[in-house]
Amino acid sequence: MINLNLTRPLAFMDIETTGLNARQDRIVEICVIKIFPDGTEDILNSIINPEIPIPMESTKIHRITDADVKGKPTFDEFAQKLTDFIEGCDLGGFGTKFDLSFLEFEFKRIGKDYSKEGRQIVDVQRIYHTLEPRDLSA
Repeated sequence: MINLNLTRPLAFMDIETTGLNARQDRIVEICVIKIFPDGTEDILNSIINPEIPIPMESTKIHRITDADVKGKPTFDEFAQKLTDFIEGCDLGGFGTKFDLSFLEFEFKRIGKDYSKEGRQIVDVQRIYHTLEPRDLSA
């Protein structure tokens, strides 16, 4: 990674879901790329069984079907692996508010602790819109 001055690992996250409502919908895929201060990278990626049907509208977007998630780990089964992977990391992504809200609700749903506290959040979408505004003043 060029021009990143990291003091601790930065975990860029992308999440696919059954819908847009974090209170009722579920995660169906998680991909996290962890960038270390020395520039090395590690990846964690998994299909997640949401334990609810995936609506066709969502499948059209991410192409993940009910058949794809059959036999895959539930979020409860995957949570510790994810927690261990992002331990000590700042978090990033594109539109992080969406992804992090789903993460928060999934952890609440299974009764496990998760907190963004003490982590820096890097939202590439906000950076992009700041550098490339799309409004009348631009």
